[in-house]
Amino acid sequence: MKSTAVLLVALGCCVCEPQTDCGGQSSSSCALCSVTQGIAMVLEKVKVLETRLEKSEKDVEELGGLIGGRPQVAFSAALRDSDSGDIGPFTVATPLKYKKVFSNTGNSYNPSTGVFTALVKGMYFFRFSMFNNLKSPPNSVVSLRKNAERLVSVIDYVGSDSHDMGSNAVVITLETGDDVYAELEVNRR
Repeated sequence: MKSTAVLLVALGCCVCEPQTDCGGQSSSSCALCSVTQGIAMVLEKVKVLETRLEKSEKDVEELGGLIGGRPQVAFSAALRDSDSGDIGPFTVATPLKYKKVFSNTGNSYNPSTGVFTALVKGMYFFRFSMFNNLKSPPNSVVSLRKNAERLVSVIDYVGSDSHDMGSNAVVITLETGDDVYAELEVNRR
């Protein structure tokens, strides 16, 4: 910092043009005084910016300590806000839109699309459950997909047993921008 100031003062003295009225000072000391004042103002601004940078670095370090240095991402959701009943059937495979969001740390889950988008590269755990419908014929099939690739499914074709439920889970590596969603298969409830 000091070497920069000295260089600027020396440069300022070398490029000064002679001046005629400097309040009784020689033109070179008048120019030097002017350059020195300019440098003092710049140095004061630099000092303020250094203080702000130090505070920002401290804040970032504190936040990193709170979250282990990595952004936190997690969500929990239910298919419906309230009520009950079947979803589907649809003529095309359809992402399920989990409307009741209990938590959405990192805002990676979008309830209007039903899609979770990874904002951070890492290992993720997903678990979902499905209750079989009791309509005839019973035909519940839900799959978990990553970028349209089927990972795991829950399937139930038996409707004679009530309160039938299945779950599945997966631990997968996601890259930034990967999408994960639960999808109701074609013509299923």
